[in-house]
Amino acid sequence: MPRSQRLALWCLALLLSVSLYLKGRVPTPRGEGAAFSRYTGQGITVRVAGTVRHPGIYRLPLGISAGAAIKMTLADEGATTSVRGPVTRVLASGDVVILDKDGAGNTSIILSKMGAKERMLLRVPLHPDLLAEEEWNLLPGIGPALSRRIMADRQKNGAFGSVEGLLRVPGIGEGKLAAIRKYF
Repeated sequence: MPRSQRLALWCLALLLSVSLYLKGRVPTPRGEGAAFSRYTGQGITVRVAGTVRHPGIYRLPLGISAGAAIKMTLADEGATTSVRGPVTRVLASGDVVILDKDGAGNTSIILSKMGAKERMLLRVPLHPDLLAEEEWNLLPGIGPALSRRIMADRQKNGAFGSVEGLLRVPGIGEGKLAAIRKYF
């Protein structure tokens, strides 16, 4: 192939690449699901599920309400007027926001928490006062016997308050606490 043809093809490929790059860099119109999934500042990690346009895990700004999170992902815009439930509740990391429709077309918001495994994978901090016995087993170095002792201690002596409170449980020392601290 002559040099001039190679140069022309190279220029054409460069022009096409630049135009595709610029077209892909156009900001998403306001209110679309992808707009808030790009959020990179301080925020919270929540899962949005149910009858929404874009279910999944989202990073949202601090102080956002359940209603605002749902509004960003609603399947049809007309449903925003009939949503019932904790619409104004401010979300926290690890929350699950579910938009549910019943047979009559009524829409409601249901809030719950992610399980410990999901929170660990997403690096959402756990809290020692909220874990169930089987969730303690997911942590490194904590087996079934130690998780039973942790639950028994929490029932007998009350809340731990923080991960350092686990030191009162027989079988948990500084070494084991250091191994699990990154999850709290």
